[in-house]
Amino acid sequence: MTAAESSPRVVPSRPRRPSMFASLAQRDYRLYFMGQGVSLIGTWLQAAAVRWLVYEQTRSEFLLGVVEVANLMPGLLIGLFSGAVSDRVAPRAMIVTMEFGQMACAFLLAALVGLGIVQFWQMVVILALARICVSFELPSRQVFLYDLVGTENLSNAIALNAGLFNATRVIGPALAGLGISVLGAAGCFTVNAVSYLAAIAAVFAIQPTVRPDRARGGKGAAFHDVLAGLAYLRGEPRLVRHLALMGFFGLMGMGYESMTPAYARRVVGAEVGGYSLILACGGAGATVGALTVARLGHRRHKDRLVVVGLLIFSTFLLAASLYPYWVPPTWPHYGRIAAAACCLLGAGFGAAMFYASTQTLIQLTIPDHLRGRIMGVWMVIFSGTVPIGALWTGRAASIWGVTRVMSVSAVVCIAVGLFLRWSGVLAEAPKQAARAETEPSSTPTASD
Repeated sequence: MTAAESSPRVVPSRPRRPSMFASLAQRDYRLYFMGQGVSLIGTWLQAAAVRWLVYEQTRSEFLLGVVEVANLMPGLLIGLFSGAVSDRVAPRAMIVTMEFGQMACAFLLAALVGLGIVQFWQMVVILALARICVSFELPSRQVFLYDLVGTENLSNAIALNAGLFNATRVIGPALAGLGISVLGAAGCFTVNAVSYLAAIAAVFAIQPTVRPDRARGGKGAAFHDVLAGLAYLRGEPRLVRHLALMGFFGLMGMGYESMTPAYARRVVGAEVGGYSLILACGGAGATVGALTVARLGHRRHKDRLVVVGLLIFSTFLLAASLYPYWVPPTWPHYGRIAAAACCLLGAGFGAAMFYASTQTLIQLTIPDHLRGRIMGVWMVIFSGTVPIGALWTGRAASIWGVTRVMSVSAVVCIAVGLFLRWSGVLAEAPKQAARAETEPSSTPTASD
């Protein structure tokens, strides 16, 4: 027997898959996570209450779309500038300032509704002011997140944030039914205002490591920073394709969210309790979708998760649009609500998988010193396409009906998803794929 034959055989160990909750091992990220969780519950509570209040007062699907425009459009106008600012201003100071601004807006809305003097235009203005605060806060949060966890756990933290964002979509709308019934809309807005204190306290308790390469600049440099970010995108066609696809999804797919009150009332026949349950199930599906991306984050071909998420979303949205044809009116009330809730649960799952995978691919591609600027572009696309989608779907639904518009959205998204699957235009380039194989795997994942 030779020495080689007698020596024990060494079996190479398989790389250990990182924990789905690896980032929570860090104290500062835990504080950030908990503070954000409390604040987001209040945010979703207010969002559900605003939609219900507007629909109860106006009975207009189009005005629901106007509310979505007020909620998101300011990001389109100032997103590039706010992204450049986030690369040069201390993120903690920006976050705290903008959180106080949002808290003031929520208290003002609560006061107007509580006094019974609120008008629709006042709600639109207040929501737009709050969104301006969010538009400055979100890119700074992306920079702050990187400062908290670094490169190693960045994709895992993104996934957990997406899971938290969508988990609170379950709790907030679920509380909305109870909150509107017991506290009224004004009480819901007050709860949201108070919830910002948790996020502010958490940020004050954190001392993150500041990146040494954060931009510095003087007069006129912010505009220069915007141009630098756009110039970087010209050399990254795959990144541009992902941003364009996200824009398409906001325009054609996500408009259904603004029609949920009309869908619940007119198609399903639900009252406020059923409406909040349907919303909560959509949030539950989105939570599972985000955590699924976190679990599958070790996979090399993350672009496939983008396509799978788009197709799952489209299939369940189509099922929701065909609801009158497969759910007979003789079904008991709870059965009709459960059927609609299952459709939106699946749609939420697919949408979260799509957004989480897309944001992960974008975040893992961009260099650290351009993170705020590129995420500013991401916010501009998201903030611009979602409200436009809400406007056209709201207007079309008021003419042709909610289910027909949902059908059109679903069919178009299915067609695009199948094209992406067969064409492979989102596939990683050979160099990027090889690099992904050599990098340590970590788990990945979406904004307000």
